[in-house]
Amino acid sequence: MEESEATLSVPSGTQTGSQSRAPSVKRREETSDSEKAGRVWARGVDDPWHPCILTLDGGGIRGYSSLLILKALMHEIWEWEKYYDNEANVEFRTDSPTSYEEQDHGVASRDCLGHQEGKGSYSEARGTNSADFQAIPAATTNNVTTDKPTREEDLLPCHYFDFMYGTSTGGLIAIILGRLRMSVSEGLLLYRKVGDDLFGKRRSRVPLMTKYYHEPLEKAVRDIVSSRCSTHANCDGNDLHPWETSQIPFDVDQPRVCQTACLTATHDESLSEAHLLRSYPHFYTSTTENWITRYNEGSDPLQIWQVSRATTAAPFYFEMLKAVVDDVEMSFKDGGIRENNPSAAAISEFHALYEGRANSPALLLSVGTGRPNQTHDGFAAPWPSTVGRIPLVSKFLEKRAVVQNLLIKYTEGEKQHKQTREHAKGEHTWYKRLNVSKGFENMPLDHWEKGLWKDPNTGKEEVVNGGASLTRMEKATEEELSREFNPEIDSYAPPRTMLRQAAQKLVLQRRAREAEGGVRWDVFVGREVIGGQSTTNGHAG
Repeated sequence: MEESEATLSVPSGTQTGSQSRAPSVKRREETSDSEKAGRVWARGVDDPWHPCILTLDGGGIRGYSSLLILKALMHEIWEWEKYYDNEANVEFRTDSPTSYEEQDHGVASRDCLGHQEGKGSYSEARGTNSADFQAIPAATTNNVTTDKPTREEDLLPCHYFDFMYGTSTGGLIAIILGRLRMSVSEGLLLYRKVGDDLFGKRRSRVPLMTKYYHEPLEKAVRDIVSSRCSTHANCDGNDLHPWETSQIPFDVDQPRVCQTACLTATHDESLSEAHLLRSYPHFYTSTTENWITRYNEGSDPLQIWQVSRATTAAPFYFEMLKAVVDDVEMSFKDGGIRENNPSAAAISEFHALYEGRANSPALLLSVGTGRPNQTHDGFAAPWPSTVGRIPLVSKFLEKRAVVQNLLIKYTEGEKQHKQTREHAKGEHTWYKRLNVSKGFENMPLDHWEKGLWKDPNTGKEEVVNGGASLTRMEKATEEELSREFNPEIDSYAPPRTMLRQAAQKLVLQRRAREAEGGVRWDVFVGREVIGGQSTTNGHAG
């Protein structure tokens, strides 16, 4: 029998050879078309109360980078707020007031993280003792909810975002900024403190055994809750995570504060969907679209510290949390084993909550914890010697490469990012993602290396526990927010442009709400009481 030959006809003018699988045209930076460049979206407000959503990936200690990105965002928000206070024709400005002020007004230079030379943040400058978090006042932003902030560090993310979704340490950040209504500067301070307490001392070095103690995180969260509580005398830090459980069904059009949801994993016979620990009681209805993912319903009555433990209980790092929910004992593990990037859960919740009210959120800002090592793609790198060609060795290397790839997928969020970007038809409107693209390769979840670190309060550089890790993350984040457009990563603009446009949108949404006023606005910024719990001055109770 003659051997058949398969032939493919190639259209004339097409590329052939080894380049046939590569894209022939790379993405381009959009600058001339205002709509494709995101400027039209950034300066418009369709509805003041369409939600602004923040999602935060898991990533262990690399969550510090997420907070640094948010610090840069709050700096841009501050600049936009000042600009709109001073300019009448606000609808005509499309670039960032940051560069405008630095170039035309000669202000002191700042880096992308909002640091002004020779000055630290407000929380750091006032001499807060990082060793004692009960020393943090209940309201470091005393009149921020009733009077306009007079300092950049007084801005609260919970006054700009309606919902915060987080996985693992992203869930911890969502609790810090959303449920506890803290500033980013306070979050950075807490993150450094908890990082040293958690990863500074190992519990066990035996393989497959739990590596670290969870008690420092539990204590830190309870201390913060206790110090900020404005409702209970001698608060023990056991306040519940849900804000309001009597308002069922939860109505997004009713007065409310910023809500949070932490993603965790529990034994519910689901291999893909996370378990949502919400601060709001959400139930699906008979009219909920069939394509919307059905997560668990309601809001589990867990304490704030329990939720922080449940979402961060990474296997082999910390013990899982066991808690009784509705008379049933449940076990919770790190949500990263289900959904490390919570943007899919956020979109699903949005469509279920805003069905018939909004087709898309005003903004969904996804913040990552660093792109993984792209070389760990499931294939072994060739060894330089002949040993690597021995069949037994070769098979071992390939299997190890697969395991490395699986471990990376556990903490990466880029696949979900691409799916969300396609759902949003790009990043030039309501969806944007900021994620350090270079510098965190092979950085473990518990990387806490002693080394040089520059104290933002004193400007003094010295060797401290975790200093090398902190410096590495600060440097990589700064470089990410300063880099040029990269067609391999970016879809329409470099990170700094996306950061500035997101800030402009958030400011315009907030100002439109303030102009509308009423009880809804008063509750959102913390002037009113909801569900028997006070949010006076913007803090939890």
